[in-house]
Amino acid sequence: AQTLIRFGGPGIAREDPDFITAYVVNHILGGGSFSSRLYTEVREKRGLAYSVSSSLVPLAHASAVAGGTATRPDRADEAVTIIKGEVERFAAEGPTADELAKAKSFMIGSYALRFDSSSKIARQLLGIQLDGLGADYVTKRNDLIAAVTLEDARRVAKRLYGHATDLLVLVGPKKGEPPPRS
Repeated sequence: AQTLIRFGGPGIAREDPDFITAYVVNHILGGGSFSSRLYTEVREKRGLAYSVSSSLVPLAHASAVAGGTATRPDRADEAVTIIKGEVERFAAEGPTADELAKAKSFMIGSYALRFDSSSKIARQLLGIQLDGLGADYVTKRNDLIAAVTLEDARRVAKRLYGHATDLLVLVGPKKGEPPPRS
């Protein structure tokens, strides 16, 4: 049995001028899988979970930032403390110059992999159309990411993650209760 942990707060709309910066900043905090701050703190340093992530959820009429993990019930409070602390620190300080440079390099360099099969091409073009990004998005996307400055990244980290753990949900066995047997 595991305890599922989900967190979230207000997000950023896809058409917001800060969206690309938010996308890069999220990669650094929890969207970059093995390279993210949350992954480093929760999995690598403490072994609390197999995976942990954050994501942007830009919907038509509302947007959110969301994230989560799953861990042993007896370590759930510890995981929550680590996640909240890292999110709060990230909101206050933002990314480092090195984190930003590495994230931008990875995001720009790996973009071509989204177009290496017919199904991926179709998925990318559909997403671009649904988000109303324009036919030229494929050619300008990497330039938008490259243009993200450290000042902008820190400003958007504060804006985006200042309330990112306001909603916190844990689902799992009660403390002290043995896991269910199957």
